[in-house]
Amino acid sequence: MRRIVTGVNAAGRSYLVSNDPIDGSGFARIWEVDPKQVGGWIARIDPAQAAASIEPPPGASRWVIASIPPDSGSRTPAQQIPGIDEQGFHTTRTVDYDIVLDGRLTLVLDEDSVELETGDLVVQQATRHAWRNPGTRPARLLAVLTTLP
Repeated sequence: MRRIVTGVNAAGRSYLVSNDPIDGSGFARIWEVDPKQVGGWIARIDPAQAAASIEPPPGASRWVIASIPPDSGSRTPAQQIPGIDEQGFHTTRTVDYDIVLDGRLTLVLDEDSVELETGDLVVQQATRHAWRNPGTRPARLLAVLTTLP
């Protein structure tokens, strides 16, 4: 099990902040959000460019399971959502807590990418990203999207 954290660099591009193993045998503090830092990143996201239709209202959260099909070169239903481009890249004005429930995924950022396995955790902090499934069967991702009040 690993904790992957994303952020926004000084140039406004998404990148991998950390990729650390987690000992899941006891109590593990996974992450605490710094609203001052993340709030600044969120404020710089152009609302017209955000995937706003998948964001919860301000101060709320949304819990979803996404089934991500194997890469096929064709657009998936998720890529037809406003704010998600033809490569699947999107930005939300949220802090997201993700766990890979089943399968393998690649998290693609502006500056980096990271391979994920079942059980890996991701903290996304207002970052532009896309998901890729290099496998042969759908992968499942559980995500909690949260907005600041």
